[in-house]
Amino acid sequence: MTEENQDLAPEEPSEEAAPTQAKGRRAFKNVPREFSDEELSSPAVHRFLINDIDRLEQDNVDLSGFQEEYYKADKKAAVLTEKLKANVAQDVAFGVFLTVGAALMSFAVPLWVHQPFGLVSLSIGSILVIGGIICKVVRR
Repeated sequence: MTEENQDLAPEEPSEEAAPTQAKGRRAFKNVPREFSDEELSSPAVHRFLINDIDRLEQDNVDLSGFQEEYYKADKKAAVLTEKLKANVAQDVAFGVFLTVGAALMSFAVPLWVHQPFGLVSLSIGSILVIGGIICKVVRR
């Protein structure tokens, strides 16, 4: 590469590079933060301070929008989590009702000779199966 092309070539990030901040003034990083009365009377210091105040107020306005969006998203996530819990509970109830109902209905066959146990087992099993189906249909 020629010297001109080397200047235009993209720089490869070094592995040791510290993460950069999105905003901030690194030029003033080492400047003492305490000002004397003489320095505070300078118009240049006033301009810097007013500029920083304006910048911080704008940052505050920008970030307040993100805060509102965060709270909306957090609220939506909580609502969806609760709905998911309700759906899981209904699915468990559906499975239990069908399983127990089908077991009682199948157990009614050997109990049919010992009435009223066969009829009770068949009735309760049928009610549980119908209840499980209704539980599934109501959810939709």
